Amino acid sequence: MAVINLRTPYFLQITTGSHLSAKLELTIDSTLRYTIIKNATSNKTNFELATLAKDYYVPDYGGATGDDVDTVSISATWYAYDAVDGGGSQLATATVTHTGYYGYNNFWEVYSDVDTADETLTNTGGTGIIYLPDNTASFAYEWAGGTLTENTISTSATQVIGTNNNWTIERICNPKYDAIQMRFINEAGVPQDFYFLLKNVETINTKRETFKRNKFTKSSDTYSNKDHQALTFNKNGRKRFTLNTNYLLTAYNDVIQDIMLSEYVWIYYDTPSGDAFITKQWHPVTVVTSSLTKKTSVNDKLVQYSLEVEDANDIINNIL
Repeated sequence: MAVINLRTPYFLQITTGSHLSAKLELTIDSTLRYTIIKNATSNKTNFELATLAKDYYVPDYGGATGDDVDTVSISATWYAYDAVDGGGSQLATATVTHTGYYGYNNFWEVYSDVDTADETLTNTGGTGIIYLPDNTASFAYEWAGGTLTENTISTSATQVIGTNNNWTIERICNPKYDAIQMRFINEAGVPQDFYFLLKNVETINTKRETFKRNKFTKSSDTYSNKDHQALTFNKNGRKRFTLNTNYLLTAYNDVIQDIMLSEYVWIYYDTPSGDAFITKQWHPVTVVTSSLTKKTSVNDKLVQYSLEVEDANDIINNIL
């Protein structure tokens, strides 16, 4: 069994001395989803699994304490045949199983296999430093003996000693601004928290459609100058947030890049509901910032970033 990243291609290669075609039965989360037949080239047949399995990933923000990690269970049974198009006699068969995480490998790593050796899964740019506000709990993930392990960070912790990895917690006190908590599915496919500790700005962008209508009343040969001639419809809007980081180590460039590449991001903030406020809810957002210049302490002295995110839903409920 392999652990694979679903955002990077993963190939199942069937190689025999004589097969001319192969069939794949791909079961995802205990349900047969695909049956594919392909002809062989030089007695080799390749099936790509990650792209097919990725469609069945269900994003999860991780729950209150970040301890929910959604994965995809993959079982691939293949059959080799001595004729094209799955005809003739069956020569061989086998079943392989994988667990898919919604992570990715970079281009230079080539394949989507995951090394489950003892390594950290929480991206700190290799620094081992996690920035948190005062009196704030969090978590950090690692592979420990081939097992996904969550290490909890208490509200007062300044260091976390995992099974095989250690993290230093750097507490940031900035009473002038309210910290905005972001959670994203990182490059390892696990939830990760990041806090924007400086000024944040909330704006609303609206959109609309209009048409020019006929206001003339034929029976009276007149019209009302109180009615709209240019009529607006399908008007809605989305909230957008400009978030600013604290001053970071240069290596945290990698974490900002990871956030920008993530397909699933949430932020935690107060939400109006009628005349009341529901204190702190998770909101799915889209990272609007699509280009960012990497900063260095040599060029920029202090490394600090600003990101724009937008609610991944309209303000007016139009779910239907």
